[in-house]
Amino acid sequence: MEKKRKFILIIAVVGMIGTFLPWASAFGFTVSGTKGDGWITLALFAVGGAIAFFSGERTEALKKKIMTGVWIPAAIAGIIALLKIFKSRPSGMSIGIGLWLIAIAGIAQVFVTLFFKGEGGWDIPKSVADVKEAASIPSLKEEAAPAAPAAPAAPVTPEAPPAEEEEVTE
Repeated sequence: MEKKRKFILIIAVVGMIGTFLPWASAFGFTVSGTKGDGWITLALFAVGGAIAFFSGERTEALKKKIMTGVWIPAAIAGIIALLKIFKSRPSGMSIGIGLWLIAIAGIAQVFVTLFFKGEGGWDIPKSVADVKEAASIPSLKEEAAPAAPAAPAAPVTPEAPPAEEEEVTE
């Protein structure tokens, strides 16, 4: 299996495991993600992992269009976790390891998907334009084979003006 796909799959599994770990604890009680939004994050990481695992030849790098289906669900799962972490909570409640794992896995999967080349290592962007290019989906025009050059036009020859017909009177 290609190196980038392995990383994506490992991160997706870590994110899914975070669903079943404690998300919050207070006064000796813990709550796992399965009591709320955890099923959403589980599904999001499962979708990204499945796309990375089952799409195309496993020894080849992911195509850009396929990578979009991997990093967007991970980003959504990471945002859900970050919102839960930074949302106001009652005093005495602490954030559990599962929520932290989901937030870190979501961010990590986005970065690995967009900036890790696979066998070649990291492709660190140097500008905002590079980030936009990495996240963009190539249009169908770019994927189509280049058009063959047009044949040169034949030289234009001036046409003789139409002959005027003489009027016949009888």
